[in-house]
Amino acid sequence: MKTLNRIFLVIVAMAASFVVASCSNDNTVNEAQDASQGITTRAVGTKTPKFTAYIETNDINPLNAGEYYFTGTNPHEEVIDHVILFASNIRGTASSVQLYHNPNQTYILNNINTLVKPLQNKGIKVLLGLLGDHTGVGFANLTNENIAAGDSLLNDFAYQVANCVTTYGLDGVDFDDEYAEYGKISGTPTPSTNNFGLLIQKVRELLPDKLITAFDYGGYTGFNQTTMNAISYMWPNFGCSSNPPSGLPKSKWAKLSLHYTSGWPSCDDIGVCASNYNGYGAVMSFNLRNYDCSGTMNCFAPYVWGGRTVSYTGTSYPKNY
Repeated sequence: MKTLNRIFLVIVAMAASFVVASCSNDNTVNEAQDASQGITTRAVGTKTPKFTAYIETNDINPLNAGEYYFTGTNPHEEVIDHVILFASNIRGTASSVQLYHNPNQTYILNNINTLVKPLQNKGIKVLLGLLGDHTGVGFANLTNENIAAGDSLLNDFAYQVANCVTTYGLDGVDFDDEYAEYGKISGTPTPSTNNFGLLIQKVRELLPDKLITAFDYGGYTGFNQTTMNAISYMWPNFGCSSNPPSGLPKSKWAKLSLHYTSGWPSCDDIGVCASNYNGYGAVMSFNLRNYDCSGTMNCFAPYVWGGRTVSYTGTSYPKNY
């Protein structure tokens, strides 16, 4: 009981200290707090596989993800299930760690009612995307001493992430372990799958009902079973990958992972991959644009969703921030 009380006090203290410092990079949090209190999202639908779209928020308005629907549905049934706001960053030194939002991510978070809530009102889950940022500190090399006491950098970052997701009423978090540049600075632990896994487990403890997803890339994602159980979905490094990582069921794996702007894989290859999709739980797409991408979606949609096809409303949202 004492341990539980201490954890509660730590959570309260961390929430108070990180609302401004780690969630917005400025002092504008009122709208986010209002949004967190007012958001009501429908339960994740029964459609399988789920369709996830990464949005590069530096140049694309996330609202563009809400303009795809299954042909012939009225009212429109949304095609995209999850949107990842790509990306905020992990930054740090040997003795500190920070959840950083660049100006574009900051603007979106501080205008959650106009740039995120409309997607959630359509039933789309919106996740905070996380990425390394060339500082030598990443998800896999945070110090984890005295985790139970709540005073490690791993715990510090987990609380920052959880507080941000909660404050802004987001639906989860995605981890992409790229660009950390491990080894760039001295005094940090050797990066390891164990450290990365412990971070995911801590975030799951703090966000028991949210989505936690991960890009299977970077060399430190061969997680143990406890971490795999904590993860909602994982994505391969583009293309068609039939075999999920060890310990991850097919129901949490995106066999198909596609990149809009690179045109890879080809439509023919997408169709071949999608033609045998039984049991797989997700499809991942990267870099959705502000123009019609339904043609690419229709390379796989009829195969994975029982002959259904995708239509585009024709509405394009410019980057207005």
